[in-house]
This record gives sequence, structure tokens and C-alpha cells, in this order.
Amino acid sequence: MTDAATAIDSWRRWDAGLRTRPRIVKALAGGRSNRNYLLDAGDRALVLRLDAAGALLPGGARHAEATAWRAASDAGIAPPLRFVDTGAGFLVSEYIPSDLPTRPEDDPVLSADALRLLQRCHRMQADLPAIDYRAHVENYWRMITSAAVPAESLAAQRREMQGVLETLLCSDLPWGICHHDPVVANFVGSGQDLYLVDWEYAARGLQLLDYAALAVEWGLDVDTAATRAGAEPRLLAMAQGFYRYLCGLWELLCGRNPASA
Repeated sequence: MTDAATAIDSWRRWDAGLRTRPRIVKALAGGRSNRNYLLDAGDRALVLRLDAAGALLPGGARHAEATAWRAASDAGIAPPLRFVDTGAGFLVSEYIPSDLPTRPEDDPVLSADALRLLQRCHRMQADLPAIDYRAHVENYWRMITSAAVPAESLAAQRREMQGVLETLLCSDLPWGICHHDPVVANFVGSGQDLYLVDWEYAARGLQLLDYAALAVEWGLDVDTAATRAGAEPRLLAMAQGFYRYLCGLWELLCGRNPASA
């Protein structure tokens, strides 16, 4: 993959009106796969993101992420993109200063703002493919099996989670453009000026799963998230369980403890 210095060498092609070569200020925290750097570009600050290999959904493509990100920027819920090089594996966006707390569940106003941001995401119009959740799960299991990673606890949940997924997919709950990774680190800004970054998992999907993921990551109660999703609390709780299961598979492949997902 491209390193930061090589990516910055393309600065004259960026849609940012730059006069001099940007310099790296520091690595940015957050983002569980990709590497992010704050750049000093003279009269503005930019973010350089180097893509991680193997971070996409099955059938996903970086050009689809760029499509989603640009649509989100047009909708006012993502920082503007300034350059994308899918071949070299990096993108450049405007930097949004952020002062979000590490425990957003302690700020109900902020949590409500995050829920509203998800709703705006779901109303977006963009030419994105639909996610195949079944293929997504099976892709994880193929990688786990290939790597001979011990996965007894997650294997014990496999049949149950297949049933949960089928129940969710057979529900009449709405589909739309979903972010699919609303972890705290993927929100930047503050208060009502929140933005979402890292749209690599974006696809048309089951909106309930976005709300379930937000509830898990932001410590929201089931009733609050279910009300926003327009779903029964029972279905929201099932979706939370499925999201935790996905996180467990991901963490296992990253060599981490799935119980912490």
C-alpha cells in the first residue's frame, strides 16, 4: 500500500487549491483499520487516510465508498472529499476539529444528535449496491477457517445468529443507505455540527442495524434506539446481538479479544 509521503507527493492533483506541499502534523487517533494523518496545508488543515487492505465488505469497492462519501458531503453530514486515489489506496478530506467525549452515553443531547445524523444518512440518495449480510458473515468465517483461528465461543453462536439474521431480513423494516460502522471514532465535530467519516462499509442495507450498532457503540438504551428506528425493542435487541457477533468475528481476525467488541 502507498505510504504517507508518496500519497502527499500527489498534492498538486488535489482539489484543495494548495500552493505548497502539505506536511504531516501528527497521526490521528481513531479508525480501527485505516491510518489517518493530520496535514498542515497552509491556510487549511486536511486529513490523509491510508486505506487498510481487506477492510471492505464482500463485493465492496473503494469507488463505492467515494460515491457514498460525496453524497454524504452534499447532504452536509461528512467532510468534503478533496482527492481520492482508489488505485493507490488513499483519500484526502477536509479536517473537522473534534471534541467528542470518550463516553458519549453520558451526554444524551450528543447521542440524540448522533441519532439524527443517522436518520439523515438513511435519507440520502446515492447509487450504491445493497449489502449481502449472509455473504459478509460467511466471508469472515472463511477467513477464520483459512487462518485456523480458534473460534469456539463464536462458533457456538453461529446457528443462532443465522436465525437472528433471517428474522431481521424477513421483517418489513426499511432499507436505505447505511453507514454500517457508527463507532464513536467515526464521528467528528461537536454537538449539532457532527459529521461521519470512513464510509467504506456504506451500502444499501437494513437501517435497523445502523441503529443497533449506534446503540451498542454509544451506550444507548434499547427503547430509545428502537423508537428512532421505528422498530420493536425485541427486534432492536436482536440486531444488537447480531452486531456484537459481527464485531466478535472482526476482532478475532484482528487478533483481539472478541469479548471486548
